[in-house]
Amino acid sequence: SYTWCAPALKQLSHSHQLCSSRQLVAEACIQSTRFDDARSFLTDAVKEVPGNFDAAFSLASFHLRMQCLGKECDENETRKSLLRAAKMDTSKASPFALLGIWYESKSDAKRAEGCYQKALSLDASHPVAGRGLQRLIELKDLVPHCKKAIEQNSPVNGWAWQALGQSKAVNEGDDSTAVICFQQALRCRDIQNPSSDMLGAFYRYTEMTANVYSEASMTWVELATCYRRMGKYSAALRAYEEAASTGTLPPAALCSWAQCDLDLGLYAEAAEKCDDVLACGDCSTELIRMASYIEAEALLSIARTDIQGGKNGSCRLHLVKAITRLEGLCPQNSTYCEIKLLGDLYSFGEALPPYVFDQMSSSEGEEQNADSSLPTEVEDKLSFIRKGEEAYAQALELVAKIDDEEEDKLFLLAATGTDLGINLLSQARTIAVALGDGSGGVAKTTIVDLAAESDRVKDLILRSINAFSQAIDHSPNDAGAWCGLGSALIFVDPLLSQHAFCRALQIDKSIAEPLSSIALLYADYDKTEKSAEILDALTQLEDTPLMWIGRGLLLEKTSRAWHDSPASREGCLTRASDAYRASLQIMQHPAALLGLSLTCRRADADVQISNDQLYSSLADRSSKIESRISMTLHQSSTGGGNIGASLIDGLFRIEEGLDAPDSSEVSRMMKEGVERIERARSRSSSKISNDISSSVTNCEIDLPLAASLQKKDNGKFPNDGIEKSLNEAARDVVHDTSASLHEHSLDQARNAVVLNPDSGESWLLLAKELAQAASSLNDDAATSETLSSAKAAADEALDLLQDQLLNASLIAPRRKAVHHENLIEYSEKSVVSAIPASALVSDAMSLVSWLGSMAEENQSRGDCATLQESLLLDPLNEVAATALGL
Repeated sequence: SYTWCAPALKQLSHSHQLCSSRQLVAEACIQSTRFDDARSFLTDAVKEVPGNFDAAFSLASFHLRMQCLGKECDENETRKSLLRAAKMDTSKASPFALLGIWYESKSDAKRAEGCYQKALSLDASHPVAGRGLQRLIELKDLVPHCKKAIEQNSPVNGWAWQALGQSKAVNEGDDSTAVICFQQALRCRDIQNPSSDMLGAFYRYTEMTANVYSEASMTWVELATCYRRMGKYSAALRAYEEAASTGTLPPAALCSWAQCDLDLGLYAEAAEKCDDVLACGDCSTELIRMASYIEAEALLSIARTDIQGGKNGSCRLHLVKAITRLEGLCPQNSTYCEIKLLGDLYSFGEALPPYVFDQMSSSEGEEQNADSSLPTEVEDKLSFIRKGEEAYAQALELVAKIDDEEEDKLFLLAATGTDLGINLLSQARTIAVALGDGSGGVAKTTIVDLAAESDRVKDLILRSINAFSQAIDHSPNDAGAWCGLGSALIFVDPLLSQHAFCRALQIDKSIAEPLSSIALLYADYDKTEKSAEILDALTQLEDTPLMWIGRGLLLEKTSRAWHDSPASREGCLTRASDAYRASLQIMQHPAALLGLSLTCRRADADVQISNDQLYSSLADRSSKIESRISMTLHQSSTGGGNIGASLIDGLFRIEEGLDAPDSSEVSRMMKEGVERIERARSRSSSKISNDISSSVTNCEIDLPLAASLQKKDNGKFPNDGIEKSLNEAARDVVHDTSASLHEHSLDQARNAVVLNPDSGESWLLLAKELAQAASSLNDDAATSETLSSAKAAADEALDLLQDQLLNASLIAPRRKAVHHENLIEYSEKSVVSAIPASALVSDAMSLVSWLGSMAEENQSRGDCATLQESLLLDPLNEVAATALGL
């Protein structure tokens, strides 16, 4: 017989299998928190095979786990059971590793360290002993043990690779080697899947009862941190994503991830992660400050993006949220970076139009400027920006307390002084814009004129010059300070301003602001050739809005020379409007909006003759719409401070009323236009003097305004033309009150259809007249016939309007280009064929649905859908609203 068939061996095998099965069942009971059942199975397993090491060690480890979980158990019995297991097989490292945990739980670090070292001497890669020793000794003393562990080809030496990675990254600063170590650790089983090990619960025994973060996710975080320090942001981002997919991340890791998103330009994602950090209830004060700062910086970047897209309301909300985050921190412990960022947030308010500050007034600002002639929303905006000035002043106080031996002190003083100067200059510009800066005409409305008449503007400009000068004293080679000084001096002495801009370029040739400012300065004083040279140089450097605005301004100046050639003049204006459009693609700058509004129109009637009538009418219509929209956006972004633009805006509103297809809107639009013109005309330069009473701060510099450098008047407003437009508008408004204006009889509607059978608008007018006529008939047969005719006319109108809408095409001009001796070219662009207004399509749809429901005497589901669609196209459609019962 064979040896393995002996009865004693069979009994021993059976007992071993039964013991192993009981251990597995006990582990399952532990996972399901059935601890009493687990204790019973393990005790029976030891009784079944008293000398079995696995059974004895399983029972001992169970007792230790209950002790670590805070369950009732005999601690001395736990130690004795571990010692018995160690004596059964002295070559096993696990009993010594668990004994180390027992001693560590009793705060006996010396004995615990000895047990861990004994376990590592038996198994250099033992995951419990290695992690235990890592908790007790310094990282540099653990490195020799880690090197021995990684020499073994073990799947559970991830702890050693992770510790080596931490040593390389923290102690040696070798992130490249640390990355390799962390990658090796992530391939090991004890890091990636600790639950597969029977002793996995003891890897981090001190956190058994806590909802801890997985070791794999923290290793991914450390790998991502190394990548971020190496500048590999994309790899760091992927590592953070893997960490998040592996387990929940701690607030510190979320802050690091948010900083990585911020570096990559993912501002919304960074702000969202900071919100998650601040929502945690167990964050330290340092983490709260860090998350608040990162989120505020991200929100400022989002606000900059919003302002470029014209999202003023969204920009305001992001600014307010960022300010709330920073001001919510403890002010006594505020750092320089936090205060300076707070000043940047407040200073950015200059880019917003005044109307968004309507609900942000401060009591201090209202009391200080209660007698000012400025509108309330402008004062609210100034109060908002002024808080940035206060923040910069506080930042200067903090920097002044730094030891003089610090190398960065002078740099910080210069940077903060430059920011303070920009803030003061922003306040001056805000007041000047509100008082009509750039309006032109007889009134002295340039910022130089306003500074001469208003002490408030002059004070802010001189204080700004003072701040920039102090910044230059601290750091003479600061290009930003020289550029800011030039921007402030341009209102005092253009020659000194040019010198400051040139000095900024000598220091740093890569910045675009000095070049664009010099180009506009030359253009303002009719030095067009010099200005064009500067703009050509700026083109090779950076694509900025001011570069395109400058080109548009030069083309407008050039168009004046072609007074005897309408085609060439229009060519210059067309190219100028293209330049302003290019500027708007970069940023919605108010100057570009105003320039586009004034240059995109058809220049001369003689030019239209050279093209066919259809093209000219469509081009005129599209240019009028673009001009009105640009002017509306300009007025919205500036608050209507420019008097000339406000006058033109009123004229545009009157023109829109005259072109309105709906007679009910004509009177309202024309009245609004007249009111806007009268409001603009009521403003005069005499009201500027009312602003002088505001408080003035003494300044160390008192530079006189260079009166000899003030420009002459550009000319008078076309008051005669404006007066004529107002008189015509008044007559039209009076006539519009009568019932005869824009009314069409049934005969006139039929004649319009006969004369223009392809016009959907004519068919729609006929359908309305027939429906109105049917309502006045007393004969049922005649009424039914008239309604049937109205339904047919409405169907035809809807078909024609939809066909015109869906089959729009490009219509090319007949005249392509005109060349002259100075090579000024002009070419017209193709325009889209006339597209019907949404209100007309909505009227046709609602009328078809309503007439159809009257004929069928009940309203189908399709009719309801058509009415809802027509109401979406035109929310003011009364027919659709009435039919739907709204």
